Amino acid sequence: MKEKNIKHNILIDISMYNPDCNFVPSAYQRMIMAMIEEHLDILKIGEKELMEKLGISWVLLSSSIKILKKFSPTDIITGTTWHSGGRVPSFRRDFSFCDQNGELMAVGATISTLFDNTTRKLCLDRNKLSVVNLEAGEIAVENIDRKMTRCGEFELVETRKVRPSMTDGVGHVNNTKYADFVYDAMTLEERSRLADLASMDIWFNYELREGDTFTIYRATPDESTLCFSGVKQGETKSSFDLRFKFNLEK
Repeated sequence: MKEKNIKHNILIDISMYNPDCNFVPSAYQRMIMAMIEEHLDILKIGEKELMEKLGISWVLLSSSIKILKKFSPTDIITGTTWHSGGRVPSFRRDFSFCDQNGELMAVGATISTLFDNTTRKLCLDRNKLSVVNLEAGEIAVENIDRKMTRCGEFELVETRKVRPSMTDGVGHVNNTKYADFVYDAMTLEERSRLADLASMDIWFNYELREGDTFTIYRATPDESTLCFSGVKQGETKSSFDLRFKFNLEK
């Protein structure tokens, strides 16, 4: 079965929208990950199967989405995802979302690797890695940045602590939560700009675990770009970075 022949119905609920009927940042991440997790389960290389049989878990390194058409609460959305390459032990997976009329709404890609649950380090076992190294398809979106660069000067926004509800079965903050951290740090004016969101990129650099304290910083390198970084207390490098790009034309 070709991966692109597998279609996924995307479930949208009221928690994914703010009072202005704009998608909150984590909604895109939740939508992407729910589809990919369902897809990997169909292929029998999902989280539960890998944990039980091989003692490894998927770990997301980055997620990028380009919005081509604004999402509406009334849309009926279908998603497709497929392995598109990457250099082992990294795996790239592209995706697309269409509305009920077949019109393309968004495209993007994730970069993932595998995590050894015993050592809490990257899995470098070639036999285990070969299980998930599928035939690569085409690339849906070009020029995916491997890290956030050229953001200019950052300013401190707020400091937070990781609570138990923010973590998942792997024992660290779930990847869908980081966009919520950023959304909470945004001003009212910044949140209003989500109506004109053109793209969102998230990079997951170092895990955050229950009890960790981290500080969120903001930078505005230009009129169309807004960047955030989260830095764990006692560290100098960011645990996560997020970049929004906005359409300036109305």
